[in-house]
Amino acid sequence: MSDPGDALAAYLDTLGYGEWKNVSPALNTIFRDELPDLPANCIAIWINNGRRPAHYTGAVLGVIEHPIADIIVRNTSKATARSTAEAIRQLFSLSANLGGNSLFEATAGSYPVYLGKDDSNRYKFSIDIELTINRL
Repeated sequence: MSDPGDALAAYLDTLGYGEWKNVSPALNTIFRDELPDLPANCIAIWINNGRRPAHYTGAVLGVIEHPIADIIVRNTSKATARSTAEAIRQLFSLSANLGGNSLFEATAGSYPVYLGKDDSNRYKFSIDIELTINRL
């Protein structure tokens, strides 16, 4: 099973929202589990607990999990930070299949929430995406 946060980061990279795992790490603008000081304009993704997993039995045993992806968009422009967060939210407004055998759906949770400015006066907005993961 691939990491759902990595799958989400790769999806955002594919759609042009930033750079994930660039050959030159200094060019990355999408991060997992951290919001580094540089670059100023970037996206960070954390995977957190969501609803309780559902267990099922039958021909194949499995678990369906619903973790939450917390995404923070930071930018030197408040309007750009807000519009980028909203554009990412809208990617998942009707749900999106990220592919793979186990991560099969992601659905928008919250509208962008303004988190304020960081110590360097860059604007931050947060959105939540509910993931649905089938672990066989």
